[in-house]
Amino acid sequence: MNQSPKPALCILTTASESIRFFYKGQIDALLKAGFDVTVICSYDETLPTELPSNVRYLPAEFSRLITPWKDLRALWRLVRIFRTHRFAIVQYSTPKASLLGSIASFLTGVPCRLYLLWGLYYMGQTGARRLLLKTFEKLICALSHQVLPISHEMVGFLERERITRRQKCVVILNGSACGVDLARFCPDSVKTYRKQIRERYQIPEEAVVIGTVARLTGDKGIHELLAAFEQLHRENPSVYLLLVGQQEEKDRLRPEAEELIRSHPAIRCTGWQQDPVPFYAAMDIFCLPTYREGFGEVNLEAQAMALPVVSTDVIGPRESIQSGTTGFLVPPKEVPALKEALTRLVQDASLRSRMGQAGRRRVEQMFDRKQWIEEMVRHRLACLNQINLPR
Repeated sequence: MNQSPKPALCILTTASESIRFFYKGQIDALLKAGFDVTVICSYDETLPTELPSNVRYLPAEFSRLITPWKDLRALWRLVRIFRTHRFAIVQYSTPKASLLGSIASFLTGVPCRLYLLWGLYYMGQTGARRLLLKTFEKLICALSHQVLPISHEMVGFLERERITRRQKCVVILNGSACGVDLARFCPDSVKTYRKQIRERYQIPEEAVVIGTVARLTGDKGIHELLAAFEQLHRENPSVYLLLVGQQEEKDRLRPEAEELIRSHPAIRCTGWQQDPVPFYAAMDIFCLPTYREGFGEVNLEAQAMALPVVSTDVIGPRESIQSGTTGFLVPPKEVPALKEALTRLVQDASLRSRMGQAGRRRVEQMFDRKQWIEEMVRHRLACLNQINLPR
């Protein structure tokens, strides 16, 4: 049993990458605020060495797929952990960890259960699978004391979809999962990395590079990006495409898309990269033509790097960029509209510069990670003062 006089807080997420990408700075701030912090995610050999020494790391067997027997074992492990450590607050994010974490924390009577809603996976599904995943979302929200959507627009959407009530939702500042580290994502790094990355991937210095940082899956709009780029390159051979990411077991690219990536002379695929900053530095235009998104953190990072952004007119990206000022929003799945927006930026260097500078200013004003973390800590401390939340 947890004997610490400090309030115990558990961070629960499916994959260790989420801890690395979204919780940098947050864990240190929670420790400084007086919390005893535990991290639970899928097993990762090196993660414990990357966490502060006084953070407890407990691995769990999570799968991103629907695996009933594995999921039941993971649920039972969570129940045992929660009974042992008696957390005051359990916060969960990502679909599998949120489903199992909300059930286990409810069954063990955790006083404050927080659902960090970073996206709605069911939106990209159809038929019985969509209904099942939407039912899971309703269950997670019902078992949670508060739902923390990643964007303001999502609050109204959740209410319209009858997933949860508006009164149950809290958005931290202007949205986002963690804000942006402005010192790390800084245009000054272009001087250091731009030439280095372009030389490594054999991209001419005079080329206009369109890039993305994303999972290479259908629902990220990669098929549309490839189609738009292929047309654009035929008209302007000096344009290159830089794909920073890798495929996953779910929603793999079509065979013809894989072949295009392998064979096209102006497409470069780097695979997954732990540090995306050097790759942003090599780009001139950032593009995320996603079908669905919780918010679009990479859109913020790209703007912080003073890149103009082309993204889709869906929940999340609509708040992550200012269309016409820091980039363009286009309808999802529409190749002609995507190509038109990219063409405007490829052909107009001064427009790229103006939008890039406007994007940097917007991120500085609205999505500074330091301010976001301060507000997040205030929220968690407020939760402690409301520990007798309605069940």
